[in-house]
Amino acid sequence: MFVVIYTHGPAWQTGKTVSEQPFYREHGRYMKQFFMARKLLLGGPFLDNQGGLGILDVTSEAQAREIVAHDPAVLERVFEPHLHLWHAYFNQYQAQSAPSGECPSGEREVLP
Repeated sequence: MFVVIYTHGPAWQTGKTVSEQPFYREHGRYMKQFFMARKLLLGGPFLDNQGGLGILDVTSEAQAREIVAHDPAVLERVFEPHLHLWHAYFNQYQAQSAPSGECPSGEREVLP
């Protein structure tokens, strides 16, 4: 899994909320296709207007980067993405990318 944290990009319009930013609707439509395909598990804006977050369930970093790179709000530099490989140790959702409880390396997390 990967986490993408969206922060303000150079084209962010100060004084406007996330939903008032240019390309916000296009961003939403773009991300919805990945949600419907179960590649985006969760996503949405931060309530403090500092950006947003998405959790991607994909099998490779290349696939995650491809999704982020073609986001209209990223292309227009309204959002700046920060992509992180992530293992959800506490997870009630079955991941498509790796068996539940396994790290991408195949190691298993053992909790006390």
